[in-house]
Amino acid sequence: MNGLSRSTLALVFLLASALAARFATFSVEPFGTQRVNLDTGVTTLPQGGVLTDHENGLRLKAGYLEYKEGSFVRARSAELLSEKETFLAQSLEHDIPKQEARFIGLSFSNPDFKGLKAERALALFAENIVVLKGRVQAESPRLQAETLVVNLKDQEALALGSFTYQEGKATLRGQGPNARLYLRFASGKVQASTKVPPSASPLAQYAARLP
Repeated sequence: MNGLSRSTLALVFLLASALAARFATFSVEPFGTQRVNLDTGVTTLPQGGVLTDHENGLRLKAGYLEYKEGSFVRARSAELLSEKETFLAQSLEHDIPKQEARFIGLSFSNPDFKGLKAERALALFAENIVVLKGRVQAESPRLQAETLVVNLKDQEALALGSFTYQEGKATLRGQGPNARLYLRFASGKVQASTKVPPSASPLAQYAARLP
């Protein structure tokens, strides 16, 4: 009887996982097959699907997905949407307990930035911070930088290292590891300065979070 009970429970679990399933933290909409490893608790969606993280207000659509409830999500060819931000990436790994995600080949947009791209990035959702490194460039505002730390909540950003910033006919440039550019967004406009206000200085510390 106990053996039959275990088999029945396993079958119910597999059937539930094969369909769109709703968990305590997110809902799952697979595009194709869904493979569940009962030993590790890891679910793989080879054809991808959509995960909606209800607790953190995130929606992830990807061509390949691998996740463990309450632990992590890994994705390729990914589109991650939050309330105001869009993250497009070649790959991402979302650490659910830490509320952070690491991206490779990121393209980012929000009300302040359009076409912001970087080779790699780190999003700290609990702190409303995004760190971008490696050939950082944006279409609007027109910016190129080695490293950029964006404070989503306070609508400000800090470029660290060499940078080029263009606004109309004016161009600001910085060379070397100590160069800094501070950007402040308000009412659809951006103010740029090579002088960093004391309140924004702590942003530089976030750069070390992304090797």
